Order: sequence, then structure tokens, then C-alpha cells
Amino acid sequence: MDKYNIEITEPAENDLTEIGYYIKHDLLEPEIALKTIEKISNKILELEYMPFRNEIVKDERLSIQGIRKFIIDNYIVFYSVSENMKMVTIIRVLYGKRNWIDLL
Repeated sequence: MDKYNIEITEPAENDLTEIGYYIKHDLLEPEIALKTIEKISNKILELEYMPFRNEIVKDERLSIQGIRKFIIDNYIVFYSVSENMKMVTIIRVLYGKRNWIDLL
């Protein structure tokens, strides 16, 4: 089984930081913040071995780009896969109820 490298874009890194900050400081739940970020990160790492298992986004503009997604709790992780480079690029990690199509 091929192993893919994981690349996290700066916007996705910022998304994770903001998610953790919001849960820790606004909701005053530091333990939940840590668990949430760990859970999302672990799910992202699972893409090393099976990056094509998640669906392509059903928006025409995004599907043409091959952007895939998976949902974890209240968040959606958007990513693309380069088969020839064996690379998974995490594009964004967004709260599911946001108007995420406009953010991608």
C-alpha cells in the first residue's frame, strides 16, 4: 500500500489554531480544545494510506479541482490528492455550519 505525504496549507494551520483558540478561550473548555485538535489531526494523518476514500465535494467548481472532504464532529476537512506526487494537501478545516463554499 502506497503511503502519501501530508501537507497542511497555511490557511488550514490557521483554521486549526482558531478552532483551538475559540474552544479554549471563548467556550472556556481547554481540555475539549486539545481533544478536538488531536482528533482532527489524527483523522488527517489517516489520509496517508487511503486518501481517496472520502467523497469529492459536490460543488462543480470544487469538484473540477478534485477537492475532497470528510466530516469530523462539527468540522469539515477539505483536501486534494496528487497521485503522481503521492501528496495529500489539506486546504482548509472549517466549521460545518459556515458558508464554506465561499471560503474555498
